[in-house]
Amino acid sequence: MEKRLRNGYMKGCPPTVLRSVISARELINADVSNHILLKDLAHHSGTNECTLKRGFKNIFKTSVYQYLLKKRMRYAKHLLQSTDLKEREIAALCGYESLAGFVTTFRRYFGFKPHQLRI
Repeated sequence: MEKRLRNGYMKGCPPTVLRSVISARELINADVSNHILLKDLAHHSGTNECTLKRGFKNIFKTSVYQYLLKKRMRYAKHLLQSTDLKEREIAALCGYESLAGFVTTFRRYFGFKPHQLRI
């Protein structure tokens, strides 16, 4: 069984991988509207795509994509509930180029359309 440290990170995970994965997470957290590609995220984090994907999954128990999706959807929900911004503006702030793509993803993630939060 894997040993975990108090902070939740895996014991025995190489420090370079740990630093790269945390760096990638910080880049995602800094701006969810960023359209960074996985290869660019890996490069900026000082590793390669395969190591980043494996390390991210190993440490955070989710994929890079699922982590980014979760951050975007939570942010979108927050904006819908706390602002009067139009859905198109919220979509852009959450990294979506099209309103249709945003609405489809939101509906799949939460089970209802974005406008239903405002009814």
